[in-house]
Amino acid sequence: MNFFFITKVHAEFVYRRFHATIGIIVSVFMVSVLVSTSMILPLAYAQQVSSANPVANPIKHIVVIMQENRSFDNYFGSYPGANGLPKNICMPLDPDHPNNGRCVKPFLSIDPISEDMPHGYQSSVAAYDNGKMDGFMLAENEDPKTMSYYDNKTIPYYWDLAKHYVLADNFYSSVLSYSLPNHWYAVAGQAPATSIFYGLNTGPRGFIAHDAAIDTSLGGTIASGYNLNKTNNTTPIDPKSPGLHPHFKTGLGHQTGTRVLTRPGGTVQKTLVDKEYLRESNLTTTVVDLLMNNTKNNISWKYYDHPILIGAYQRAISTGQAFEYWNPFSAKGTSYTEAYAPHFVNRTQIFTDLRSSSFPQVSWVIPSAPLSEHPPASITVGMNWVKHVIDAIMVSPYWSSTAIVLTWDDYGGFYDHVPPPQIDKYGLGFRMPALIISPYAKHGYIDHTRYQFESVLKFIEWRFNIPALTDRDLHAINLVNAFNFNQNADPPHIVALNKTELTAIRPYMDLQKTVD
Repeated sequence: MNFFFITKVHAEFVYRRFHATIGIIVSVFMVSVLVSTSMILPLAYAQQVSSANPVANPIKHIVVIMQENRSFDNYFGSYPGANGLPKNICMPLDPDHPNNGRCVKPFLSIDPISEDMPHGYQSSVAAYDNGKMDGFMLAENEDPKTMSYYDNKTIPYYWDLAKHYVLADNFYSSVLSYSLPNHWYAVAGQAPATSIFYGLNTGPRGFIAHDAAIDTSLGGTIASGYNLNKTNNTTPIDPKSPGLHPHFKTGLGHQTGTRVLTRPGGTVQKTLVDKEYLRESNLTTTVVDLLMNNTKNNISWKYYDHPILIGAYQRAISTGQAFEYWNPFSAKGTSYTEAYAPHFVNRTQIFTDLRSSSFPQVSWVIPSAPLSEHPPASITVGMNWVKHVIDAIMVSPYWSSTAIVLTWDDYGGFYDHVPPPQIDKYGLGFRMPALIISPYAKHGYIDHTRYQFESVLKFIEWRFNIPALTDRDLHAINLVNAFNFNQNADPPHIVALNKTELTAIRPYMDLQKTVD
């Protein structure tokens, strides 16, 4: 069977599916408001927070390790006891005619390296197919790798962590889209609408660094009198359909090196999207704003990725750093101020901080591209980076008071069989692998609680007594079910890197550039 044979039926399916989303996108940008202002969640998703006193809780440090581009079924679809790959599943090449016999079954992969696949808004919506979850082959250009999965022979450390700590098998990304908006939701419970629908990249664009839309001398606030909706600044709209072409490598589809196209007759100009993204970003409150403003408790935090320099916002816009996918704070002018910038440090500083008294109460650990597991990066190298970080925490004095949440930021084009609940017009997105690691995590527990990225925010807010940012984190389910705070603290389960493994990751630990 030729899995890559393209038919007119497929093309017409995409054409119809593509146009079905236009009305939604146009309405989003016509309103031109933040994502959070229109979120209304069903009461069924509300949760009563644990009555335990968070001040007396043994967890004093929360670490979020965010890797890249894997679905739950891709990593844990065959894990015993988890909600994994269903029997007899076969992904149709033509979802409109699933009984024509042309389909691809899940298959075990032992190759730690694979090519990147589309995983932006368009491909996510096509794969989701209104909850039928039958569009993955179509969305991924009939690439059978979407149906691949791994087991403990290829990712033994992750399966070992699941065996000793908590594997959450009902943990969702926040939005049906790519890395950038999901990183936003993970720290803010919301995202600039432009980041959801449009695939920005990190290339230079010095022509907007001094644009009237962003008054960088004021730390990135909106210049007075600028109106994105006035006649000469048309609100961003969805590009026209690429026609009878089922691939998602142009337009909204997120693919390395591609962005919104500039062409007559429909697609919004790149510069307009860039300006709107920065405008929205500077209006978006994040959890670190709450931590910074909580002068009563003086909660410490760090973002272990790369430094942000004081006063360098204009330069970051010009070079493209302000548009990077894995650090949404780079788009905010406040991040370049004396108050915020010292909190953004090299990822390798975590090892120094763990050996001193400088380890913060809340932290995020972000990989470089070769350590990220984002195709085509090796998942073996990425897994060993994670092992190195977790081992360092476990051998430090901080282990006895730390909770680690290890997860991945989007599905990366890989199949997952569980339809994500749609709690508002942006998501939830597909299931992510998630491991909760702590001396107080339940031992060898598969947690079926419905979590999402905002559940991590909820846990941080609950533990440090800070308010919710949006309805998303307000109504998200806290991670507390993964813990038994009354149990004796478990000793660390250390799986040390050998010399060869450490040598393989060392050249990439200080890299600063992330991929699109």
